[in-house]
Amino acid sequence: MDLLYLGPPDTCEHVRANLPKNINVYFAIDDASVDQFIANCDIILDAYMRIRFSADRISKAAKLKLFITATTGADHVDSESLSQRGIPLLTLRDQRDVLRNITPAAEHSWLLLMACARRLRSAIQDVLMGEWDRNKHPGIMLNGKLLGIIGCGRIGLWMSRYAAAFGMQCVGFDPYLDPWPENIEKSNLESLLRRSNFISIHVPLNSETRHLLGLKEFQLMKSGSVIVNTSRGEVIDETALLSALLEGKVAAAGLDVLNGEPDIGHNHLVEYARRHDNLIITPHIGGFSPDALRFILSFSCKRVVDFFKG
Repeated sequence: MDLLYLGPPDTCEHVRANLPKNINVYFAIDDASVDQFIANCDIILDAYMRIRFSADRISKAAKLKLFITATTGADHVDSESLSQRGIPLLTLRDQRDVLRNITPAAEHSWLLLMACARRLRSAIQDVLMGEWDRNKHPGIMLNGKLLGIIGCGRIGLWMSRYAAAFGMQCVGFDPYLDPWPENIEKSNLESLLRRSNFISIHVPLNSETRHLLGLKEFQLMKSGSVIVNTSRGEVIDETALLSALLEGKVAAAGLDVLNGEPDIGHNHLVEYARRHDNLIITPHIGGFSPDALRFILSFSCKRVVDFFKG
């Protein structure tokens, strides 16, 4: 049996060590290597998310029996094509016991929030340029401010804990969460946008959340709001965000995701960030931590074994 693994090169041996000897592991890191091995693979284990598995690419995987991701989201995979062939797509989305203490994505979200609040990007750059002027980099005090959390599941709950430690109050919007966390005030989306000083987004990408924040929603926000998005780029209408940044409606934004990533050569937000220091963009690294990834890969390998035993 052959497994095609996509992920950081230094984790390939970890995957091999956690699978039975009768499963051959082939490693892929780009489109060419995926297309080289896909015709013969029985299993695809994806911890990378950089390669898109379109209907056409999946059609070439004639022997495929299982597609498994070491991620909560899988919008880079044409799930309908898999479903039509009866091929399971296993993600981490519902694996709450496994994910409960996996915190890198929440930690990175909080890092982006603090970096925006303290204008960290411009402060560091000025020192590297030989300047030392604190008056150019006034920060926003977090104590007493309101954090709006859109999506109050695992990562949103961690954000509320971090916020409490900094003296912030939290308001949340999540129409599907039950029971509701005690330390987050429940709200509808409009009220959250009108009241919050900081807004952090933690939702999956689907038909309901695509462009959840558009021109109308940005107009509802307080002037000088700070936005953090580590979920999926398409949750925000990037044209509307760009306008809000240019107008000053949004004082700063921290993004770990972009529409169309990893193909960002012509992304307007990237162009803006090259000329303005109030936009911080990182390359979808929120959930990437070697220790956390190895734990998740061990779990994913066990799921592969259990699937074929069943």
